[in-house]
Amino acid sequence: MGQTQTENNKRKDNLVDHAMDRIIDFIKKNQLKVGNKLPSESYFIELLNVSRTVVREAFKSLNAMSIIKMSAGKKAEVGEFDDYVIGIMLSHALRTEQINVQQIWDARRAIEIRTAELAAIHHTEQQANQITTIVKNMRLNVSNLEQMTKYDIEFHKLIAQASKNPILPVLVGSLSNAINETNPVLWRVRTTKEQQSSVVKLHETIADAIIKSDPDAAKQAMEDHFDNASAWLLKAGFN
Repeated sequence: MGQTQTENNKRKDNLVDHAMDRIIDFIKKNQLKVGNKLPSESYFIELLNVSRTVVREAFKSLNAMSIIKMSAGKKAEVGEFDDYVIGIMLSHALRTEQINVQQIWDARRAIEIRTAELAAIHHTEQQANQITTIVKNMRLNVSNLEQMTKYDIEFHKLIAQASKNPILPVLVGSLSNAINETNPVLWRVRTTKEQQSSVVKLHETIADAIIKSDPDAAKQAMEDHFDNASAWLLKAGFN
């Protein structure tokens, strides 16, 4: 009896998974770094003794995971560590109610309190200037939800970059996508200009502590910011 379509698909999936593992292993064994070129698909077809379809699917999957980067007409290269894939997974989990907003906020709180502390120690003058510019833009756009959300995300990502720990920008960036989900709701319950302005003030306090290189004050200011946000999330119906 011939194989069913389901069995054929399962076998192909197993071959693709195996090919992905071998390509990742190739990167590791050859100590390839970000931007280094990988051999052609034909090389891996011969190396792994599989079809072009299997290698192509493996390349596509690794590209989607940012492990490799593919561009039309060019050889694939080693991808850069970023927040894209984790951000998509978290957004999907949030929208399908596998996790909730308060859980995202709790994770962000734990990570970003430490991030602010490190940023106060390690930031550069250029990063201090960028943080200053962002909070000024937040103040100027306090009544513009779209712009406020944009600058809010930039603010937290920049602080993570200033921490000098390469893992933190990825975690903060992926978790910050939740801001896009929650800000519209939070802005509906923060109905007065004073309430909206207080959000900017909290960010200004964080920025001031980081720029003054005061890790204790930066840590406390970020903690105050998340305590305030959690209280408003409860008022908005998130629990």
